[in-house]
Amino acid sequence: MGFIAYVLFISLFIGMALGLYYSLKAVKLI
Repeated sequence: MGFIAYVLFISLFIGMALGLYYSLKAVKLI
């Protein structure tokens, strides 16, 4: 249970980081 929650948290954090990175790139292009 703890391991699954840990993996879910890491994947969520990576997804948020990627979303922020791409949104910043899009803002720079505009």
